Amino acid sequence: MKKFLLAAAAVCMSVSAFAATKILYKQNFETAPDAASTGWTYGGSSMTIASDEFGKFLELFQGQVNGRSANLTWGEDIYMKDGVSLLEDGTYTVKYDFCIKAGSNNQYNGAFTVFTNHAPVVNQPYRNPWSPAGWWENYLFDMSQVDKQPAEYVVNGALKATTVDSVTTYSIDYSNSKIFATGTWYTVTNNVNVNTRQVEYTVADLAGETVASGTRTVPETNPDGSAISMYALGMHIMVARFATTIDIDNIEVSLESAYDIANVPTVALTRVGKTAEEELNLNMRAYTITFLEGETLHVTGTDGVTQEVEYADCDGSFVYETTTSGTLKAWTTSGSATSEAVETTVECAPVALPEVAVTISSVSEGYGKTYTFTVDNSNVLLRPTIFIDYEFVGDNGEIISKQGEASGCKLTVNGKGTLKVTSAAFGYQSTTATVANDLEFAVKKTYDFARMTTEDIAAMGFPTEFQILNEGANMSGFNSWTARKRLFYQLAGSEHDNGEGVMVYDNVYPFGFVSAEETTRVLKYAVIDNASKTDDVDGNGYIDGLTIFPKTKKNKNLCIIYRLGIYNNETSDNYNNITVHNLDQTDFVVFNYINAYGANSNHPVCATDEEYFAQVAGEDAVYSVAKDGVLNEESATYSVTYPLYRIDTVCTKITVFKKAGQDAGVEEVTETAPVGDGYYYSIDGIRWTEPVHSGIYIHNGKKVVIRK
Repeated sequence: MKKFLLAAAAVCMSVSAFAATKILYKQNFETAPDAASTGWTYGGSSMTIASDEFGKFLELFQGQVNGRSANLTWGEDIYMKDGVSLLEDGTYTVKYDFCIKAGSNNQYNGAFTVFTNHAPVVNQPYRNPWSPAGWWENYLFDMSQVDKQPAEYVVNGALKATTVDSVTTYSIDYSNSKIFATGTWYTVTNNVNVNTRQVEYTVADLAGETVASGTRTVPETNPDGSAISMYALGMHIMVARFATTIDIDNIEVSLESAYDIANVPTVALTRVGKTAEEELNLNMRAYTITFLEGETLHVTGTDGVTQEVEYADCDGSFVYETTTSGTLKAWTTSGSATSEAVETTVECAPVALPEVAVTISSVSEGYGKTYTFTVDNSNVLLRPTIFIDYEFVGDNGEIISKQGEASGCKLTVNGKGTLKVTSAAFGYQSTTATVANDLEFAVKKTYDFARMTTEDIAAMGFPTEFQILNEGANMSGFNSWTARKRLFYQLAGSEHDNGEGVMVYDNVYPFGFVSAEETTRVLKYAVIDNASKTDDVDGNGYIDGLTIFPKTKKNKNLCIIYRLGIYNNETSDNYNNITVHNLDQTDFVVFNYINAYGANSNHPVCATDEEYFAQVAGEDAVYSVAKDGVLNEESATYSVTYPLYRIDTVCTKITVFKKAGQDAGVEEVTETAPVGDGYYYSIDGIRWTEPVHSGIYIHNGKKVVIRK
């Protein structure tokens, strides 16, 4: 029980001669309408209010860019009243829950810090920022990430000083680090004594098992001589790169008091559409209301009935169930004290799931398409895992169906037919969309860089002699193409048992890999050096109908790996545009690409290198001209631009598809469906019986705007 039992246990474990706990600051995100209203700041990829079956929490996600920091400041005023400290015996407690949902896998400078009177440096670890450089001991608790370890941190690692030639440098002692299980919640408790300058800390998991504990004595000054306060002023979280997800909840600053104290209870929606016995009831809502030991909870339900609940009745975690909409009111009393009341609006109508987004992720001649199905749970109560059920019924009688698929699943169909896609989660109302797969395509134009002859490559302006990559043991930059051994085929006739009862093939690497013995199978490449040119390079003139890597901030080199594709050899300029011109509005453009890091190339069974070269391919990026194209009013044609990533990604092939029956070079101006057929046509070419998305559609020959 992430949100409630840990908080209750922490209170039960505290030892005090005082009568009650007074909450000075509390943040549990249950009433937060969005992340921006929480007081947190974050420069990373996304900061959202997420939820699970235990309630809401703050979620920080960091993508491809360098690490970013999140910061919350509650300030010193919470400890004071009329200029006098509220700490009756000089002690207080700081707690919070955290979960490393996904650890970093590229940089390892993550940190969780409860800081005092030194302001954090944005997007840098609190204790050892590099610009401006310094070492700061103004913290009560710190967890700093261990290098090259996604979820390993040292808790309150000691500051080590090393002096060489009268120059002192500092570092964190990582010798007593702890590995935290990803996806697991932990509670950090800090009992602070302002007078003795000591912090007794524990980090415990869901079962109450202590992962780390100890006592930190906070120095009076930093290495630079500046004074260090004992009052926690906020939290600083450094989220390291890449694909890192950190969750935070139940931040609380409290003290023990000799006076009667009644704290505001926490009310959290924790169950939707089902009973405690897991029986389906779409109108059911369950709220968990938590309060502290020594307090009495008062609850007025949506039916107007008020009840009193003692702590011993539920260990401070009371579940209120209802199928009646209305207002839920909760407050506590303790001795002569009465807390403010929390009022929650309860809506008991069934919760309809969002429709599945259906996109065309690949196109082939005829009716062949690959559809990708995604569904977003971010705006659904409690963010349930939403499953996808689909069924395709072909006009030829073919039926393809699956249930319980995850978001991001794909379906490839080859013939004309009808597709039904349903979003499903237990306790929620499903939503079904119908898509007609009746658009037929033919190949209009192909640019096949992977199958270019040496004469074709020379005609683009490349040097006639290839360079060879077969040295350098590191796995970064251009070397990743061979060092990572991503490009291979499975050798026909080599199938054998791998010793574990699984039949496997021997892998053959036709582009070679870093090895002194590899002299015949090597990666060959050529470079058109535009970076050294003083005139602007517009990217035209290589191939008719294409603009490849035009100048942005600077001229961009055009490079090709023989039998693989074109790329740009920059390591810092992330996106390099390839634009296809002379397109009709009904065209689709498919860019096929291979990423050296992601191993997204195909691995067919082949007898020879030549067989492999004939079919080497990667993933498709599909663009609908109607949706993504840019109109050239002078030529009355469209263009589509694909941003190719840097040195680790090649474009192997570009295929332009037209609607079957449309003559190449003749613009089909019509953007309407046959008048009176009753269907809705989206701008990306999908026919709908009834639209489920907002957007622009063509219906019975007219453009209509649908708002959902």
